[in-house]
Amino acid sequence: MQIPEKNQLRAPKRSKLRLALSQWQLYALLFPGVLIIFVFHYLPLYGATIAFKDLAIGDDMFGGTWVGFKNFERFFMGPYFGMLMTNTLKLTITQMLLTTPIPIIFALMVHNSSNKYVRKLTQTFSYMPHLLATVIVVTIIELFCRQESGLINILLSRFGYDRVDFMGREDMFIPVYIISNVWQGMGSNAVIYIAALSAVDVQLTEAATIDGANKLQRMWHVDIPTIMPTFVMLTIMSFGSILTVGYEKVLLLQNDLNIGASEIISTYVYKQGLISSQFGYSAAVSLFNNVVGLILVLTVNKIAKKTADMSLF
Repeated sequence: MQIPEKNQLRAPKRSKLRLALSQWQLYALLFPGVLIIFVFHYLPLYGATIAFKDLAIGDDMFGGTWVGFKNFERFFMGPYFGMLMTNTLKLTITQMLLTTPIPIIFALMVHNSSNKYVRKLTQTFSYMPHLLATVIVVTIIELFCRQESGLINILLSRFGYDRVDFMGREDMFIPVYIISNVWQGMGSNAVIYIAALSAVDVQLTEAATIDGANKLQRMWHVDIPTIMPTFVMLTIMSFGSILTVGYEKVLLLQNDLNIGASEIISTYVYKQGLISSQFGYSAAVSLFNNVVGLILVLTVNKIAKKTADMSLF
């Protein structure tokens, strides 16, 4: 058995280096993006130390008094912890349960539509609400849900029903928020599944049709297995934001009458950090939120890898 020489052992490394040098233009194009990610996503991670400090107005993230876990203890032992966790989990879990299957059903219906013009128009009009700003969406919600002049209450009164104060009742906040989210995001979320359905093997569909399968059976046995990897990936990523609800829409819909159901972690961090100037405390709450999201992503990813043999990493 011949022992390879040292030069032969080093040859693969040199070949890789030569390959990299021969493609330096690609690395030059890649460098600005890597630099931006490093500067704006990795360097600011040092700011997480604010959660362990007591900052005053005028201090930067390098200043302040080190207080350890005092800010976390204040949040966990505070009077709002239970309410914030309950409201946030109610809102996010309800949103996941309703906004996840509806885009899939909508994508299956669009994909299996026999009229291509109806398919294109449906996709276009369903995607348009996604382009609206949050302020405009909230304004539309208020125009529809006002107790005296809202369109929904006008229709209710015409049919002999009592008017409902949608914006002033705590039990109506989550339904109003979820329904508006479904309307705004159904088309944009369905685009991903429609793109995945474009990879359906035509031969499988034709074979199922020849075997006598109807549209529902073809959806169940051909289309759904095709989009299952996409569904698993999106579900894993959604668990990372289970405690993170966009505070803009919630804050704009919030008022003194429904605050018992609409006060969530995101709005609480905004109020404590930017309004009350309690930077260390708000950073601790936000860090707790992010750590929980990371743990959930890793857990769900591991479960999906073991049960369905699908994972993000």
